[in-house]
Amino acid sequence: MAKKVESLNKKLLAAAISATKASEIKKLVEEGAEVNCHNEWGLSPVMLAAQYNHCVAITKALIDLGADIHEAEPKYRSNALHLAANNSDNPKVVEVLLEAGANIDARNYLGETALIMAVNNNPETKMSTQLIKSGADINARDYQGHSVLDYAKVAKRTYLVNLLKEKGAN
Repeated sequence: MAKKVESLNKKLLAAAISATKASEIKKLVEEGAEVNCHNEWGLSPVMLAAQYNHCVAITKALIDLGADIHEAEPKYRSNALHLAANNSDNPKVVEVLLEAGANIDARNYLGETALIMAVNNNPETKMSTQLIKSGADINARDYQGHSVLDYAKVAKRTYLVNLLKEKGAN
C-alpha cells in the first residue's frame, strides 16, 4: 500500500507542474495521493503548481483539496506565494493564494517578502504590480535592511521604481 501511495504522490507532484485540468489532480487525490506530499527538495504540489503551472485552476484545485499554502519549503523557508512571486508569470496565481488566506507579507529565512522576491528576481513586472495592488508592504525590508525600492533600483526595473515611489515607498 505504501508503494502505491508513493507512486500516486510522484504522479501528483508531476501533475502539479504539467496538468491542465483540475480533474487530473482531483482524480489522483481520490485514488490516494497525499495533497501535502513533498518531492526530494521538500516542495509540495501547491508550491510546484504556484510557481511552474500556467493553469491557475491547478493551484486552486490543490487548495480546494486541502493543500497547505502556509507551509514553507525547508531550504529557504519560502511558501507557495514566495515561489509564485519569484517564478510565475501569472498574477492570477497570487490572487488565488491570497483569496485562500496566504500571508502577503510572510518572510522567508532571509526576511524576504513575496514582493521583494518578485521585484528582485521575476522579470515579469506584472507579478510585482499584482502584489502591490493586493496590499503588499511596499516599505518591507529584508534582514539585511534592503528595501523593496532598493531591490527595484538594483534590478534596474524603472517601471517598478516609479510605481513604488508613486505609492510612497522609501
